[in-house]
Amino acid sequence: MSVERWWKRVPSRTLLLVQLFAVLLSPWLEGIALGHWILSALSAGVLGTAMWMVRRSAIEIRVVMAFAMVGVICYAGHLWFDVRALGALGAAGYAAAFFAAALSLIDYMMGDERATRDELWAAGATFMLFVEAYAWLNVLCQTLQPNAFVLPLPGAPAERTWVELLFLSATNFSATGLSDILPVTPHARILMVVQQWNGVMYMALIVSRLAGMLGRTRRPSDTET
Repeated sequence: MSVERWWKRVPSRTLLLVQLFAVLLSPWLEGIALGHWILSALSAGVLGTAMWMVRRSAIEIRVVMAFAMVGVICYAGHLWFDVRALGALGAAGYAAAFFAAALSLIDYMMGDERATRDELWAAGATFMLFVEAYAWLNVLCQTLQPNAFVLPLPGAPAERTWVELLFLSATNFSATGLSDILPVTPHARILMVVQQWNGVMYMALIVSRLAGMLGRTRRPSDTET
C-alpha cells in the first residue's frame, strides 16, 4: 500500500501519530531556543490536518489557523521579551485553536450512524486535542496567577514547565488522578473541575456512542456468519 493511499484511508491515524510524536519530543525541546518553534510547527500541522480531515469550510479553517497563529506569535513574544500579556494572549489563542479542532473532530465522528476505522482513530486524536487545549488553559492560568500550580517538593520552582502542565492536563482529563501537581488558587481549581467534567462527558457520551455504533455496524455481518 502506498503512503498516499495509507494516509487517505485512515488520516486520523496519522494525526494521532503526529500528536504522540510531538508529546514525546516535548521533554527535549522545551529547554532549547528553537524548541517553541518546532513544537509550534507540529501543533500547526496537527490543527491543519484535523481541519482538513473533517472537510470544514474554508472560513472555519481560517479561523482555527488564525487562533493558532495568534498562539505562535504571541507566546513566542512572551518567551523573548518576558511580557505576561503576550503569554496570556498566546496561550488563549492556542487553547481556542485546539478546542475548535476537537469540536470539529467530534462533529466528524458523530456525523452518521456508523463507525469507521478512521473514526476510531479520531477518538484518540480528539482526546489528545482536548488534553493539549486544557494544557494551554493551564499555561494561561499560570501566566495570570504565577503560583496557581505547585509541586510540593523542596526547592521546586514557583512555576510549572510545559511538560508538567501537559502531564497535569492528561491525568486530569483522563480522571486517573496520578498527578503530583496541585492547583492552589480558586481559578486553577475550578479549571480542574471543568476539565474533569469534560473528560468524563467525552468518555461517557462520545466514546461510548462511537463504540455502540461500531457494534451496530458489525452486527449484521455477525448474524450472516
